[in-house]
Amino acid sequence: MNRIQKMAVFSLVVLGCTLLITAISTGLSYHYHGWPKAAKCFGLMSLGGLAGLSPLFIKKDSGAVACDERDKLITRTAGLIGFTASYLWFCLSGSAFIFFFEPEFLQKFVLVAIILGGAFVVVIVQSIIILVQYGRGGEKS
Repeated sequence: MNRIQKMAVFSLVVLGCTLLITAISTGLSYHYHGWPKAAKCFGLMSLGGLAGLSPLFIKKDSGAVACDERDKLITRTAGLIGFTASYLWFCLSGSAFIFFFEPEFLQKFVLVAIILGGAFVVVIVQSIIILVQYGRGGEKS
């Protein structure tokens, strides 16, 4: 497993744990204290920022070539697919939230959820695509 794959796995683990912690704390807070206090638990999504620290935690391979053409192609393809998924997230979720929620609720909660959700979508999709492409041998489908 090379450094790029390790960073992708690290990002998936960090974001998965962040989503799990946020969902559990929001659900429990909503159950015991109601929505105004539960909405504050969405601040825990900022823990997902730890995924950006993966280059600091995962050291470069010594002696080996750090990155070749195949690695560049895989990361470029994964980045393009990740940002395309994020664009789709912004379009679809923005439209859906406008139709289903009241304007006051949009200002307080939904806009933050859309923006953080877009950031999470980029990293999750990019990491999954990196792992899938390395699993296939980097072939384009």
